[in-house]
Amino acid sequence: MIENIKLKQPAQKINNVHKVENNQISKPYGTTAPAFKGKLINFPQPVSKGEIGINTQLTSPKDIKMYNAITQVLATSINEKNSPLDNTSRLTKLDALLKNGTLLNKNSNDNSSTLENLYKIATTQRASGFDNAKILGQTIDAIYAPETITQFFGDVPPQAKAEILRNPNLDDKVRQNPALLDVTGSGTCVSASFEYHMARKHPAEFARWAEGLTSPNEAVEQTIKASSLNPSYLEAYNILKNMFEIKPEEIDFNSQEFKIKLQPDKNAKIRAQIQNGFWDKGERSILDVYIQSTFMQMGSEQTYNSLIDKREGKFNSNPEGLGEFEKIFIESIIENNERLSMVYQRVDEKQNLIGWGCDLETIQKHITQTLDLGEDVIVGYVLTNETSGDTKNPNYVNTPDNRPNKIVNGHEITIVDYKQDKNGNITFICNDTDDGYAGLIEYSADYLIPKIHHAGYPAKVVEADYERITNAVYGINNAA
Repeated sequence: MIENIKLKQPAQKINNVHKVENNQISKPYGTTAPAFKGKLINFPQPVSKGEIGINTQLTSPKDIKMYNAITQVLATSINEKNSPLDNTSRLTKLDALLKNGTLLNKNSNDNSSTLENLYKIATTQRASGFDNAKILGQTIDAIYAPETITQFFGDVPPQAKAEILRNPNLDDKVRQNPALLDVTGSGTCVSASFEYHMARKHPAEFARWAEGLTSPNEAVEQTIKASSLNPSYLEAYNILKNMFEIKPEEIDFNSQEFKIKLQPDKNAKIRAQIQNGFWDKGERSILDVYIQSTFMQMGSEQTYNSLIDKREGKFNSNPEGLGEFEKIFIESIIENNERLSMVYQRVDEKQNLIGWGCDLETIQKHITQTLDLGEDVIVGYVLTNETSGDTKNPNYVNTPDNRPNKIVNGHEITIVDYKQDKNGNITFICNDTDDGYAGLIEYSADYLIPKIHHAGYPAKVVEADYERITNAVYGINNAA
């Protein structure tokens, strides 16, 4: 649930887990050291707990026709038959998606299947300049192995930069300082985490977004329940239109639903065209650009600029990344269900970590209960001078503005599962879109939980604790 009364508290208390010093988090592709160290693992994505009704057989003539059309496009493509990520045949990946039930999955906003959306990508016109087979292949890659999704922008070659600078509509600040195009550490960790989550848990919806955003319309339509944003229908409308600048295309008063159109920012296509022509392994794909830019545009109240990876907006004064309030807005729309964002850490006005609003066992309970429901948990964590290791640097100076508990970095990752040893110790299995590693990674609960600033959950998991913890974090006195 999104409530007006809490807008200025979570959103401006901490600048909300953005990149403060990008060089401490962003690493070249191929490194095996994430932002903070854990154990690297590589295994197939976990099957959702309690998942039933998986369909793995092509039985209808329509499905068979669509499958054959997709295979024809892949088989006849000179450049896209095999994936540049791992040199694996995309026909092999497509077959695997059929056998594990992903291809016929219909967990999408309009009940269309992964297969139907891949068929549209393969056989209908794409946005100008983009090839059907390439978009099709990238979509299959992402759904087959969501851990390959990255937030790494990559370089802008001189010829591409020169073309951008010739654009008469280019922002003056970019024209005056072309170095702004060289994004070395992106602030799209929230958006990339949502992209990963969608590919992993909602493959049909991911394929639907891939189809819509790369179509000539470069947009995707979404029907959302008003109750996913707020119990009040009018307040939900206010959140969409007046807070996040998304005017509903249609309003159904009977079902209390809104139909909205979601689009990336106006510069996303330029970034996508760069990746279309100059992609290197480890950089964002065309799809990564479009999907992450759309999430950034949604969350930043339509103020994002893909060229320089900066945003404006009314809920987060920091120009990088998305704030906690903006994050839960996006999550509510993706899940089309009531979500609550729990802020756990107490942070003072100088960005010092000064405590927690609850015991760490409660945070662990929230996470594990959500994972037991078969859902991911996207968390924002922070590093202080002490936990990042800066206090061990001989040049570190402890001053009033640079205490050991001063927050110096923040990032967003996705917890996808957990395991428990014989002594009851919990280990979380996570995905990080900025660690340069196309696989999952493990962190012990004892290590990760104290660093978690906020996380989004299904309302039913945390609503009993929400008011108590929020009051404790922001110093609200119930007796006042």
